[in-house]
Amino acid sequence: MNSQDANRITLETYSDKLQKYIDSTPEKINDAEYPWIDQALELVPQGGSILEIGSGAGRNAGYIANKGYDLECTEAVPEFVDIMTQSGLAARQLNILTDPIERQYDMVFANGVLVHFTPAQTKQVFTKIRDALNPHGVFAFSVKMGEGEKWTAEKLDAPRYFYYWQPNELRDLTEKSGFEWLAMDTAETSLKNASWLYIILRRKEV
Repeated sequence: MNSQDANRITLETYSDKLQKYIDSTPEKINDAEYPWIDQALELVPQGGSILEIGSGAGRNAGYIANKGYDLECTEAVPEFVDIMTQSGLAARQLNILTDPIERQYDMVFANGVLVHFTPAQTKQVFTKIRDALNPHGVFAFSVKMGEGEKWTAEKLDAPRYFYYWQPNELRDLTEKSGFEWLAMDTAETSLKNASWLYIILRRKEV
């Protein structure tokens, strides 16, 4: 199976199991994520522009938007876009692997999205996001820590692709993609999940 098929199957799972995903996902942000999000937002001018990749049902978006930032939510799964639009969020469909980003932002935010991409896809995404940032713009994202790739039906009873990262491997790739490494935190979100890596980067100027 190629990487495009893996992404398509994963997206189909989210679409087919939308309500199950919503029901099994806590309504509030995990406590480990608040300090990370706040630390990243401190690097963005008040009222600055933020693009969120993979907004889901808008859990993180609501927290960020309430702090006064110009937030644009995006999702590859159209059903999620409908949910966010109905709740009053500015949302549109965007597949970060295949669709262009047509403007630049002060920050790009992606929580729990890059976990579904292969290393080659992740490198592609890093390059695209760097180009979508204003000079010295910030990129905050999270991935799972571990070794290699895995398919799992856990949580949704349908297949999803995951790739697990080691910090040094991830840092090397981000720096080669034109980012300055600012911060990294780790946290356990549940007994069943791997440790999460919460990363904050800045676009490096040549």
